Amino acid sequence: MAGAGDGFNVFNIGTDEYCTVEQSARWICQQLGLTPQFNFSGGRQGWVGDNPFIWLDCRRIRSLGWRPQLTIRQAIERTVEYLTANRWLLTDGR
Repeated sequence: MAGAGDGFNVFNIGTDEYCTVEQSARWICQQLGLTPQFNFSGGRQGWVGDNPFIWLDCRRIRSLGWRPQLTIRQAIERTVEYLTANRWLLTDGR
């Protein structure tokens, strides 16, 4: 496993918890005041090879002492708040 002193490093930054893609979509919609109907084209679990969970292995960054300050839900909600307040980031600049 590569460490922080290597020439190139990739670190996942996140929490030790996970959520489902459906949960994250519902949290986002709740933040935006939306109530869509969810339909799953590949059945309840999605299509073959689909990953229904959002989870990052953060052991490498944690080994350096980094710790998350927010839960996964708090981070998603804050991201929605930020993007809502800075809608220009969601445009293609044209």
